[in-house]
Amino acid sequence: MNNTQTKYTYASIVPLIGGESLGVMEAMDGQLPEYVLSYSPFANNDNHYIQYIRGKGWSGDYVHLDEQPDYPAPKVDVVNSVCPCAGLSSLSTSSSADSAVNEWLYTTAEYVLDKIGPNVFWGENAPRLYSKMGKPVADKLFLIGQKYGYSLNLYYTESRLHGLSQKRGRTFYFFTKSTAAPIFDWYNVPGEAVENIFKQEYVEGDPMAVQCSAEDPADNGWAAYAMHKNGVGTIRELYDKIDATKNLITWSDRGMGDNLDVVADWMDANGFPKYASRARAMQLKINDGKGYWAHGITLAKGIIPSLIGALPQALINPFTQKYLTIRDCLRIMKMPEDFNLATDKPTSQINHICQNVPVSTARDMMLNVIKYLDGDVRWSGSNYTKQSNKNKTVEYPSRVEEPGNSHELDEFFGLHSKKNLL
Repeated sequence: MNNTQTKYTYASIVPLIGGESLGVMEAMDGQLPEYVLSYSPFANNDNHYIQYIRGKGWSGDYVHLDEQPDYPAPKVDVVNSVCPCAGLSSLSTSSSADSAVNEWLYTTAEYVLDKIGPNVFWGENAPRLYSKMGKPVADKLFLIGQKYGYSLNLYYTESRLHGLSQKRGRTFYFFTKSTAAPIFDWYNVPGEAVENIFKQEYVEGDPMAVQCSAEDPADNGWAAYAMHKNGVGTIRELYDKIDATKNLITWSDRGMGDNLDVVADWMDANGFPKYASRARAMQLKINDGKGYWAHGITLAKGIIPSLIGALPQALINPFTQKYLTIRDCLRIMKMPEDFNLATDKPTSQINHICQNVPVSTARDMMLNVIKYLDGDVRWSGSNYTKQSNKNKTVEYPSRVEEPGNSHELDEFFGLHSKKNLL
């Protein structure tokens, strides 16, 4: 046993980079897990967390269940997970509700509830798990829980309500070994301005103080146009002109009064032909009543969107007037200051940071779990409960169905989006 505090014990399954598990550790005053389970496809993601806790003196088992299916996992009070749901189905033309290859969410739930039987099994997934579109997946989770004597609580929240600088809406699922699901606490801690993170100094020699993108934002046509329209000559001066985070692409379309053909003419005249071509193509989409792919260069102020996708390479730190560093990204996710990516090529694994749960959000979820274990919760009176921390509402799903076909799951995961994107 590696822990000094043992009121409750916990383990993690598919921790990925470890933000959620570090949140559990924080809620439990630094207590380390009894063991960590995963599957070999997630080894590269897990490695960052495993190396970090090894450095804290952890000597527990880290087991890939596909390689050691008979591993005798000891009973613990709590198991947490950041397991992707049908995470590989976008690569498959034959995904279905019963495809164990892709449905890691179902696979881990079956394993943990059957083989370990903790008092609580909880994890994180997409916002859609809480929505009508996600109902087939949520209902299947409920039925798995019922098979092993567990109730289910789905808890939607946004990290900005937990004191963070990003919106990041997510759904947490809680299996509790009880006849009714608990009602967890509400959270409404004002989000931190992202500027507070960007103003922090870097430690000399920090291997994570490397730019996510080596390009200069001032060389971007959208940034140049925004500076032109606002009568400023630097990114820092442009920051002073805005009152909230701005996507400089959509701001050109929706906030500065010009048709994108006019924007394109200016770009052509000022040495940005590549951006001019894109601006004209975007205007054609708008003329046809369609949308366009707007992810790109963004100037941060206040609360930012979720740190996912290309945002780490597109978000500008206004004080350095450069794109984010990896340390900036880790700080936005509230990862510890001594946490480093376990690789000699950190820019190749930036997306591992995005596929994560902010530590502070996870800490609050684990504090809810501890209150449940202490018996300090309200009870819903239902074995299937949904809470929206955003709206402060509680719902009780009345109809449970098995997912019908692969089309329902594809709709849930947005695999056949109807949006027209450029």
